[in-house]
Amino acid sequence: MNFFYWFRFGLLWLTFAGVTVASAQTVAPVVAASATTVAAKPSASSASATPPAVIAVTAPGVTQALRDVKLSMTVAGRIDGMLVREGARVRKGQVLMYLDRNLEELEVKLLRLLVEDKARIQVESLRPLLESGGVSRKQAEDEELALGAVIAERKTLEASKDRERVELSLAAEAYERRNLRAPFDGVITKVGLRLGESVSPHEPFISMVDTSRVRFMGTVPARTGIKLQVGAMVKIELPIDGQLRSRLAKVVFVSPVTDPSSGLIEVIAEFDNADGSVRPGISGRMSL
Repeated sequence: MNFFYWFRFGLLWLTFAGVTVASAQTVAPVVAASATTVAAKPSASSASATPPAVIAVTAPGVTQALRDVKLSMTVAGRIDGMLVREGARVRKGQVLMYLDRNLEELEVKLLRLLVEDKARIQVESLRPLLESGGVSRKQAEDEELALGAVIAERKTLEASKDRERVELSLAAEAYERRNLRAPFDGVITKVGLRLGESVSPHEPFISMVDTSRVRFMGTVPARTGIKLQVGAMVKIELPIDGQLRSRLAKVVFVSPVTDPSSGLIEVIAEFDNADGSVRPGISGRMSL
């Protein structure tokens, strides 16, 4: 009796112990998987919150004066007066030099005297005297004929005056062509000829520059240049007095074509340089 009782008790205990172990083994992986899933969520959130890296684009280039010209004469002659030297600051319209101009000056003076001559033929009709009985009809008719001739001569003289005015203007222009004037405010950078030397037409011998406004010429990759528009503001970095200084410039030109050999696009930006701190010709970089 006792033997069967303990035998049945042992079977029940073994059955209960097996179910408990199996349940524990089934639940544990589920809990572990849940923990793994929960732990993975913060990593996904962190990845989505990280902003993408921003890459700054810089373009190398060089500065140039906005106005840099070489001056020449349109006529030949001998230099009779050199009024400037290298480094001289000049104003627009200022005479820089002049050629021998004595003949042109005398021609202008002569024509001006002819134009300013106020001599006029005074013509009066005798008809009022005829009506008052002061002269005879025959005398009045003769005077009327003479008056017609005088009027025709006067018209000829007036046409001559008009022609003289035109000739005076031509002479004044010929005289002015013997002078070389500054086309804008700037600084003389080179004087190639001296007093007494001869000048040939269209032969540059004086150079001048205006550095109050400077342009930066650089190149950017085609993919960047496509997005760049005229009127956009860019930063120009230049080495000045041993330090890297920046200027804000305005884009005035973006080339519509790409260099096939380099894949670059030319960009030109301008900025003010009233203080003259930037010397045209130095290299720098443009930041977009």
